[in-house]
Amino acid sequence: MRNPIRTAWLLGLVALGTLASALPVRGEEEAPKDPTRGQWDSFLDPLRDFEDNYITGTQKAIEDKTKIHFAVGIQKAWTWAFNNPPNGTNLPYDLWGTQRSGSVDIAELRANRPSEGWFIPGFGLTLNFGKSARRIKADWNGDGAVNRGDTFETNNFDDEESYLTWTVPDDSPALKGLSFKGGKFVTLLGSEVIEPWSNYNQSHSLLFTYAIPFTHTGGLVSYPITDKISVAAGPVMGWDKVASNNNGWSGLGNITYAMSDMVILAANGIWGPEQNNTTSAKRGVADFVATIKPTSELTLLLNYDWGQQQGASASGGTAIWQGFAGVANYNFTDRFSAAGRMEFFNDFDGARTGVKQRVWEWTATAKYLITQHLYTQLEFRQDFSNKNAFQENGTGLSTDNPLLSISATYTFL
Repeated sequence: MRNPIRTAWLLGLVALGTLASALPVRGEEEAPKDPTRGQWDSFLDPLRDFEDNYITGTQKAIEDKTKIHFAVGIQKAWTWAFNNPPNGTNLPYDLWGTQRSGSVDIAELRANRPSEGWFIPGFGLTLNFGKSARRIKADWNGDGAVNRGDTFETNNFDDEESYLTWTVPDDSPALKGLSFKGGKFVTLLGSEVIEPWSNYNQSHSLLFTYAIPFTHTGGLVSYPITDKISVAAGPVMGWDKVASNNNGWSGLGNITYAMSDMVILAANGIWGPEQNNTTSAKRGVADFVATIKPTSELTLLLNYDWGQQQGASASGGTAIWQGFAGVANYNFTDRFSAAGRMEFFNDFDGARTGVKQRVWEWTATAKYLITQHLYTQLEFRQDFSNKNAFQENGTGLSTDNPLLSISATYTFL
């Protein structure tokens, strides 16, 4: 299975490069507004010109000719845990964090095209490389685990998303906006996403890492009931699965209410069987997200999750977890912003983290744009547990885990 997939991706990249080289380059006069121009670091303007004329310009030329939008991103973070675990250790409660590792955290290529008319479907494809691919990877062979069986599940590449879409055309007399999606796609749940450049903090929250799934395989129908209320629902294989491990299906759903330009509320949920070879034990999560923007500079995110897994507690009963996270991001200038996050996660029965514990964390992140496509972040994060859950000095255990990270990110979205 692996060789044909790899060959297809390589052929796609070659085709993209050939097409890009044949397309005209956009002139400087068409370059998008760049908030980093005309400031103290004007010596970087040749780099900005190259980005605008040759990269963003080619990106737009491809989209104009094919209606396919390509996006790329790459991030490398250097993380130090003050508990001093061995170099290369995967740090708990931080999805990408690895103690003083030189490997890339995430590199991503994305392509998407909307459906056209009544007969041409759209599509979405997201290819993920790096440590992120290994840690978010779905169960592709249906054996109920990610790190067993097919070696594709243990490498640093993943097809994060590959799906087809179709939307009722605007010239339809009814049901305009009704959309169908089928394939593998990211979850509706949570206030964060896999790509770090689309979040306010560099590291991911406890809720994103432990309370909810990453991806689903199945179908989804969405519809804007009004200009303020939209809904989505559909059957999926479950949590992070491509092939079913129990021949059962889960139900996935969302309702979003745009209360005003300042407040957006979303309720999401999933319910269905997740244990191997049985459909009797169900897993479910109720997820609530509020996005509040009191001013153009300030954004607040509030996220609450409550989940349960039947038959997963030590006594054979229902395991429960819940948590709350709050994020505040403030744009001080067009180039500099800062974000703070505080959260609490209670793994009542150890079903999600492997330890029956209560975990708190706070994170402070500063972000600075070098160019409009290149930025760096400096982050301090500290996790606390009521149990000795963090590795310390190689062999010891600690109740807290302070981390310092600096990252560089380059994107063309």
